[in-house]
Amino acid sequence: MKRALTLLALLVWAHPVEAQLSERIDIEGLLYVTYLNGEVGGEERNAFSIDRAYVTTRVRVLPKLQGRVTIDTRQDLEGDGLGDMEVRLKYAYAKYTFGDAGPVRGFAVEGGIVHMVWLDFEEHMDLYRMRDPMFMERSGLFNSADIGITFSGALGESLGEEYRDRVSSSYAARHGSFAVGVYNGGGYHAVERNQDKVVQGRLTLRPLPERLPGLQVSGLAILGKGNADGEAGELPDWRTYNLFASYQHARGAVTAQYAWGEGNQRGDWTEPADATDATGFSGLSLFGEARLAGGWRAIGGFDRFERTPGASDRAFDRLHAGIGYDLGSQNILILDWDRREWDDAALDTDTRVRVVMQLKF
Repeated sequence: MKRALTLLALLVWAHPVEAQLSERIDIEGLLYVTYLNGEVGGEERNAFSIDRAYVTTRVRVLPKLQGRVTIDTRQDLEGDGLGDMEVRLKYAYAKYTFGDAGPVRGFAVEGGIVHMVWLDFEEHMDLYRMRDPMFMERSGLFNSADIGITFSGALGESLGEEYRDRVSSSYAARHGSFAVGVYNGGGYHAVERNQDKVVQGRLTLRPLPERLPGLQVSGLAILGKGNADGEAGELPDWRTYNLFASYQHARGAVTAQYAWGEGNQRGDWTEPADATDATGFSGLSLFGEARLAGGWRAIGGFDRFERTPGASDRAFDRLHAGIGYDLGSQNILILDWDRREWDDAALDTDTRVRVVMQLKF
Protein backbone atom coordinates (compact mmCIF):
# COMPACT_ATOMS: atom_id res chain seq x y z
CA MET A 1 0.00 0.00 0.00
CA LYS A 2 2.84 2.36 0.92
CA ARG A 3 4.57 1.67 -2.42
CA ALA A 4 1.35 2.36 -4.32
CA LEU A 5 0.88 5.67 -2.53
CA THR A 6 4.50 6.60 -3.21
CA LEU A 7 4.11 5.79 -6.91
CA LEU A 8 0.91 7.80 -7.07
CA ALA A 9 2.62 10.77 -5.42
CA LEU A 10 5.48 10.59 -7.92
CA LEU A 11 3.06 10.53 -10.85
CA VAL A 12 1.16 13.52 -9.50
CA TRP A 13 4.44 15.39 -8.97
CA ALA A 14 5.78 14.43 -12.39
CA HIS A 15 2.74 15.68 -14.30
CA PRO A 16 3.29 19.42 -13.68
CA VAL A 17 7.06 18.95 -14.20
CA GLU A 18 6.40 17.33 -17.61
CA ALA A 19 4.00 20.14 -18.52
CA GLN A 20 6.62 22.75 -17.58
CA LEU A 21 9.28 21.00 -19.67
CA SER A 22 6.98 20.77 -22.69
CA GLU A 23 6.42 24.52 -22.46
CA ARG A 24 10.17 25.18 -22.39
CA ILE A 25 11.53 22.61 -24.86
CA ASP A 26 10.75 22.21 -28.58
CA ILE A 27 12.11 19.33 -30.66
CA GLU A 28 11.91 19.47 -34.46
CA GLY A 29 13.08 17.26 -37.29
CA LEU A 30 13.81 17.77 -40.99
CA LEU A 31 14.61 14.90 -43.35
CA TYR A 32 15.37 14.65 -47.09
CA VAL A 33 14.72 11.18 -48.50
CA THR A 34 16.15 11.12 -52.03
CA TYR A 35 16.44 9.11 -55.22
CA LEU A 36 18.90 10.48 -57.78
CA ASN A 37 19.63 9.35 -61.34
CA GLY A 38 22.12 11.11 -63.63
CA GLU A 39 25.55 12.75 -63.56
CA VAL A 40 27.06 14.60 -60.62
CA GLY A 41 30.54 16.06 -61.09
CA GLY A 42 30.93 14.03 -64.28
CA GLU A 43 30.17 10.74 -62.50
CA GLU A 44 27.13 8.56 -63.07
CA ARG A 45 24.82 8.19 -60.08
CA ASN A 46 21.82 5.93 -59.52
CA ALA A 47 21.04 5.72 -55.82
CA PHE A 48 18.61 6.13 -52.98
CA SER A 49 19.93 8.18 -50.07
CA ILE A 50 19.15 10.14 -46.95
CA ASP A 51 20.42 13.43 -48.24
CA ARG A 52 20.28 15.23 -44.89
CA ALA A 53 18.67 14.65 -41.51
CA TYR A 54 18.41 17.44 -38.95
CA VAL A 55 17.20 17.24 -35.36
CA THR A 56 16.79 20.56 -33.56
CA THR A 57 16.22 21.15 -29.86
CA ARG A 58 15.27 24.62 -28.64
CA VAL A 59 15.11 25.46 -24.94
CA ARG A 60 13.64 28.57 -23.32
CA VAL A 61 16.12 28.93 -20.46
CA LEU A 62 14.89 32.32 -19.24
CA PRO A 63 12.30 34.76 -20.60
CA LYS A 64 14.91 36.42 -22.84
CA LEU A 65 17.47 33.62 -23.09
CA GLN A 66 17.16 30.62 -25.41
CA GLY A 67 19.42 27.80 -26.47
CA ARG A 68 19.48 25.78 -29.68
CA VAL A 69 21.31 22.64 -30.76
CA THR A 70 20.89 21.22 -34.27
CA ILE A 71 22.42 17.87 -35.22
CA ASP A 72 23.19 17.42 -38.92
CA THR A 73 23.49 13.86 -40.25
CA ARG A 74 24.77 12.98 -43.71
CA GLN A 75 26.60 10.11 -45.39
CA ASP A 76 30.39 10.26 -45.53
CA LEU A 77 31.40 9.93 -49.20
CA GLU A 78 35.15 10.08 -48.61
CA GLY A 79 37.76 9.34 -45.98
CA ASP A 80 38.13 6.59 -43.38
CA GLY A 81 34.41 6.46 -42.61
CA LEU A 82 33.32 5.98 -46.21
CA GLY A 83 29.63 5.10 -46.26
CA ASP A 84 29.00 5.88 -42.58
CA MET A 85 26.21 8.24 -41.57
CA GLU A 86 28.16 11.00 -39.83
CA VAL A 87 26.70 13.25 -37.16
CA ARG A 88 27.98 16.78 -36.60
CA LEU A 89 26.75 20.00 -35.01
CA LYS A 90 25.12 22.42 -37.42
CA TYR A 91 24.03 24.95 -34.80
CA ALA A 92 24.82 25.20 -31.08
CA TYR A 93 24.23 28.66 -29.67
CA ALA A 94 22.80 30.82 -26.95
CA LYS A 95 20.39 33.53 -28.08
CA TYR A 96 19.54 36.57 -25.99
CA THR A 97 16.69 38.83 -27.11
CA PHE A 98 17.07 42.39 -25.88
CA GLY A 99 13.62 43.42 -27.13
CA ASP A 100 12.54 46.55 -28.99
CA ALA A 101 14.53 49.73 -29.42
CA GLY A 102 12.85 52.44 -31.48
CA PRO A 103 12.16 51.11 -34.99
CA VAL A 104 14.14 47.89 -34.29
CA ARG A 105 11.98 45.03 -33.04
CA GLY A 106 13.22 41.80 -31.50
CA PHE A 107 16.87 42.85 -31.41
CA ALA A 108 18.83 39.69 -30.53
CA VAL A 109 22.32 38.21 -30.41
CA GLU A 110 23.42 34.62 -31.06
CA GLY A 111 26.76 33.29 -29.84
CA GLY A 112 28.31 29.88 -30.62
CA ILE A 113 27.86 27.93 -33.85
CA VAL A 114 25.40 30.45 -35.26
CA HIS A 115 23.52 31.44 -38.38
CA MET A 116 25.63 33.53 -40.68
CA VAL A 117 23.74 36.50 -42.00
CA TRP A 118 22.49 35.30 -45.38
CA LEU A 119 21.27 31.76 -46.02
CA ASP A 120 18.63 31.49 -43.31
CA PHE A 121 17.02 34.57 -44.85
CA GLU A 122 17.15 33.31 -48.46
CA GLU A 123 15.87 29.87 -47.52
CA HIS A 124 12.71 31.53 -46.18
CA MET A 125 12.16 33.25 -49.54
CA ASP A 126 12.98 30.15 -51.63
CA LEU A 127 11.50 27.20 -49.73
CA TYR A 128 13.23 24.52 -51.82
CA ARG A 129 16.51 23.90 -50.03
CA MET A 130 15.37 20.27 -50.31
CA ARG A 131 16.32 20.23 -54.01
CA ASP A 132 19.85 21.58 -53.43
CA PRO A 133 21.68 24.36 -51.58
CA MET A 134 20.95 27.97 -52.49
CA PHE A 135 22.78 29.61 -55.40
CA MET A 136 25.83 31.08 -53.64
CA GLU A 137 26.40 28.06 -51.40
CA ARG A 138 26.00 25.62 -54.28
CA SER A 139 28.39 27.66 -56.42
CA GLY A 140 31.10 27.27 -53.75
CA LEU A 141 31.12 30.65 -52.01
CA PHE A 142 30.13 29.81 -48.42
CA ASN A 143 27.85 27.70 -46.24
CA SER A 144 25.20 28.62 -43.69
CA ALA A 145 26.82 28.57 -40.23
CA ASP A 146 30.07 29.38 -38.44
CA ILE A 147 31.48 29.87 -34.97
CA GLY A 148 31.05 33.47 -33.96
CA ILE A 149 28.41 36.02 -33.06
CA THR A 150 25.39 37.34 -34.98
CA PHE A 151 23.22 40.38 -34.18
CA SER A 152 19.82 40.58 -35.87
CA GLY A 153 16.54 42.43 -35.72
CA ALA A 154 13.38 43.45 -37.55
CA LEU A 155 12.57 46.93 -38.85
CA GLY A 156 9.13 48.01 -37.73
CA GLU A 157 6.14 46.05 -36.48
CA SER A 158 4.97 42.83 -38.11
CA LEU A 159 2.78 42.84 -41.20
CA GLY A 160 -0.88 41.97 -40.73
CA GLU A 161 -2.17 38.57 -39.69
CA GLU A 162 -3.56 37.83 -43.16
CA TYR A 163 -0.13 38.22 -44.76
CA ARG A 164 1.58 36.14 -42.09
CA ASP A 165 -1.02 33.37 -42.39
CA ARG A 166 -1.39 33.24 -46.18
CA VAL A 167 2.09 34.24 -47.38
CA SER A 168 4.87 33.95 -44.78
CA SER A 169 5.39 34.58 -41.09
CA SER A 170 9.20 34.58 -41.48
CA TYR A 171 11.06 37.89 -41.84
CA ALA A 172 7.65 39.55 -41.95
CA ALA A 173 8.45 42.98 -40.46
CA ARG A 174 6.79 45.94 -42.15
CA HIS A 175 10.00 47.68 -43.21
CA GLY A 176 12.54 44.85 -43.42
CA SER A 177 15.25 43.25 -41.31
CA PHE A 178 19.00 43.13 -40.79
CA ALA A 179 21.80 40.89 -39.53
CA VAL A 180 25.50 41.55 -38.86
CA GLY A 181 28.12 39.19 -37.53
CA VAL A 182 31.76 38.35 -36.92
CA TYR A 183 32.97 34.76 -37.45
CA ASN A 184 36.06 32.55 -37.48
CA GLY A 185 35.58 32.26 -41.25
CA GLY A 186 35.93 28.54 -41.91
CA GLY A 187 32.31 27.48 -41.61
CA TYR A 188 30.73 25.03 -39.21
CA HIS A 189 32.53 21.94 -40.54
CA ALA A 190 36.06 23.26 -41.06
CA VAL A 191 39.04 23.94 -38.82
CA GLU A 192 40.00 27.62 -38.60
CA ARG A 193 43.35 27.75 -40.41
CA ASN A 194 44.36 31.31 -39.58
CA GLN A 195 43.73 34.14 -37.11
CA ASP A 196 41.61 36.27 -39.43
CA LYS A 197 37.98 37.03 -38.59
CA VAL A 198 35.28 37.60 -41.22
CA VAL A 199 32.70 40.39 -40.99
CA GLN A 200 29.31 39.98 -42.67
CA GLY A 201 26.23 42.15 -42.98
CA ARG A 202 22.78 41.91 -44.55
CA LEU A 203 20.20 44.68 -44.89
CA THR A 204 16.70 43.99 -46.20
CA LEU A 205 14.12 46.69 -46.94
CA ARG A 206 10.42 46.36 -47.77
CA PRO A 207 9.84 49.47 -49.92
CA LEU A 208 6.05 49.23 -50.42
CA PRO A 209 4.62 47.54 -47.32
CA GLU A 210 1.07 48.71 -48.02
CA ARG A 211 0.75 48.17 -51.77
CA LEU A 212 3.25 45.32 -52.32
CA PRO A 213 3.99 43.82 -48.91
CA GLY A 214 5.66 40.77 -50.45
CA LEU A 215 8.38 42.83 -52.19
CA GLN A 216 11.78 43.00 -50.49
CA VAL A 217 15.22 44.17 -51.64
CA SER A 218 18.38 43.02 -49.89
CA GLY A 219 22.09 43.61 -49.90
CA LEU A 220 24.89 41.41 -48.57
CA ALA A 221 28.55 42.21 -47.88
CA ILE A 222 31.23 39.79 -46.65
CA LEU A 223 34.75 41.08 -45.88
CA GLY A 224 37.62 38.93 -44.70
CA LYS A 225 40.19 36.36 -45.72
CA GLY A 226 39.72 32.87 -47.07
CA ASN A 227 40.21 29.94 -44.68
CA ALA A 228 43.73 29.12 -45.90
CA ASP A 229 46.96 28.50 -43.99
CA GLY A 230 49.31 31.42 -43.60
CA GLU A 231 50.13 34.70 -41.88
CA ALA A 232 47.90 37.75 -42.16
CA GLY A 233 49.68 39.20 -45.20
CA GLU A 234 49.73 35.87 -47.03
CA LEU A 235 46.02 35.07 -47.05
CA PRO A 236 43.74 35.35 -50.08
CA ASP A 237 40.92 37.87 -49.83
CA TRP A 238 37.32 36.78 -49.43
CA ARG A 239 34.93 39.50 -50.52
CA THR A 240 31.36 38.71 -51.50
CA TYR A 241 28.66 41.20 -52.46
CA ASN A 242 25.10 40.36 -53.42
CA LEU A 243 22.02 42.29 -54.49
CA PHE A 244 18.77 40.38 -54.09
CA ALA A 245 15.11 41.09 -54.90
CA SER A 246 12.27 38.84 -53.80
CA TYR A 247 8.51 38.86 -54.05
CA GLN A 248 6.29 36.54 -52.00
CA HIS A 249 2.60 35.97 -52.56
CA ALA A 250 0.02 33.44 -51.44
CA ARG A 251 0.24 31.93 -54.94
CA GLY A 252 4.02 31.76 -55.24
CA ALA A 253 7.35 33.56 -55.07
CA VAL A 254 10.08 34.90 -57.36
CA THR A 255 13.67 35.89 -56.58
CA ALA A 256 16.51 37.47 -58.55
CA GLN A 257 20.06 38.10 -57.42
CA TYR A 258 23.46 39.21 -58.69
CA ALA A 259 26.66 38.33 -56.79
CA TRP A 260 30.24 39.42 -57.34
CA GLY A 261 33.56 39.61 -55.51
CA GLU A 262 36.79 37.66 -55.13
CA GLY A 263 37.82 34.54 -53.26
CA ASN A 264 35.61 32.24 -51.19
CA GLN A 265 35.16 30.87 -47.69
CA ARG A 266 37.49 27.88 -48.18
CA GLY A 267 40.30 30.09 -49.47
CA ASP A 268 40.92 27.92 -52.55
CA TRP A 269 39.67 30.29 -55.27
CA THR A 270 43.10 31.66 -56.08
CA GLU A 271 45.32 32.21 -59.09
CA PRO A 272 47.48 29.13 -59.93
CA ALA A 273 50.71 31.15 -59.83
CA ASP A 274 49.94 32.89 -56.51
CA ALA A 275 47.92 31.28 -53.70
CA THR A 276 47.51 34.69 -52.04
CA ASP A 277 45.80 36.23 -55.10
CA ALA A 278 42.05 35.57 -54.92
CA THR A 279 40.18 34.96 -58.18
CA GLY A 280 37.32 37.29 -59.06
CA PHE A 281 33.83 35.98 -59.79
CA SER A 282 30.34 37.09 -60.71
CA GLY A 283 27.01 35.36 -61.09
CA LEU A 284 23.27 35.75 -61.29
CA SER A 285 20.36 33.56 -60.28
CA LEU A 286 16.63 33.60 -61.06
CA PHE A 287 14.07 31.45 -59.28
CA GLY A 288 10.29 31.10 -59.40
CA GLU A 289 7.65 29.08 -57.57
CA ALA A 290 3.96 28.75 -58.49
CA ARG A 291 1.55 27.37 -55.91
CA LEU A 292 -1.14 25.60 -57.86
CA ALA A 293 -4.53 24.26 -56.80
CA GLY A 294 -4.79 21.23 -54.57
CA GLY A 295 -1.35 21.50 -53.00
CA TRP A 296 0.62 21.22 -56.26
CA ARG A 297 3.80 23.27 -56.79
CA ALA A 298 5.85 24.14 -59.88
CA ILE A 299 9.37 25.58 -59.61
CA GLY A 300 12.10 26.58 -62.01
CA GLY A 301 15.28 28.60 -62.18
CA PHE A 302 18.40 29.68 -64.05
CA ASP A 303 21.93 30.30 -62.72
CA ARG A 304 24.93 31.83 -64.43
CA PHE A 305 28.32 31.83 -62.72
CA GLU A 306 31.71 33.00 -64.03
CA ARG A 307 35.24 32.56 -62.68
CA THR A 308 38.56 32.44 -64.57
CA PRO A 309 41.53 31.36 -62.40
CA GLY A 310 44.69 31.59 -64.51
CA ALA A 311 42.48 32.30 -67.56
CA SER A 312 40.86 28.84 -67.16
CA ASP A 313 37.16 29.04 -67.96
CA ARG A 314 35.09 27.96 -64.97
CA ALA A 315 31.84 29.57 -66.10
CA PHE A 316 28.62 27.58 -66.26
CA ASP A 317 24.90 27.84 -66.88
CA ARG A 318 22.44 25.86 -64.79
CA LEU A 319 18.78 25.23 -65.58
CA HIS A 320 16.41 23.46 -63.23
CA ALA A 321 12.69 22.75 -63.06
CA GLY A 322 10.45 20.64 -60.91
CA ILE A 323 6.94 19.79 -59.85
CA GLY A 324 5.95 18.98 -56.31
CA TYR A 325 3.05 18.22 -54.05
CA ASP A 326 2.65 19.69 -50.56
CA LEU A 327 0.97 17.18 -48.28
CA GLY A 328 0.65 19.90 -45.67
CA SER A 329 2.92 21.99 -43.42
CA GLN A 330 5.69 21.91 -46.07
CA ASN A 331 5.92 18.12 -46.12
CA ILE A 332 6.67 18.10 -49.84
CA LEU A 333 7.35 15.45 -52.47
CA ILE A 334 9.15 16.87 -55.48
CA LEU A 335 10.41 15.65 -58.86
CA ASP A 336 13.32 17.87 -59.90
CA TRP A 337 15.37 18.08 -63.14
CA ASP A 338 18.74 19.87 -63.12
CA ARG A 339 21.34 20.50 -65.84
CA ARG A 340 24.71 22.28 -65.50
CA GLU A 341 26.70 23.05 -68.66
CA TRP A 342 30.23 24.48 -68.51
CA ASP A 343 31.55 27.01 -71.01
CA ASP A 344 34.74 24.91 -71.15
CA ALA A 345 33.91 22.00 -73.47
CA ALA A 346 36.49 19.82 -71.68
CA LEU A 347 34.30 19.75 -68.55
CA ASP A 348 31.43 17.28 -68.44
CA THR A 349 27.84 18.48 -68.49
CA ASP A 350 25.83 17.24 -65.51
CA THR A 351 22.19 16.31 -66.01
CA ARG A 352 20.28 14.63 -63.22
CA VAL A 353 16.77 13.88 -62.00
CA ARG A 354 15.94 13.70 -58.31
CA VAL A 355 12.88 12.67 -56.37
CA VAL A 356 12.94 14.15 -52.86
CA MET A 357 10.59 13.79 -49.94
CA GLN A 358 10.94 16.59 -47.40
CA LEU A 359 9.62 15.47 -44.03
CA LYS A 360 9.15 18.12 -41.31
CA PHE A 361 7.97 17.38 -37.80
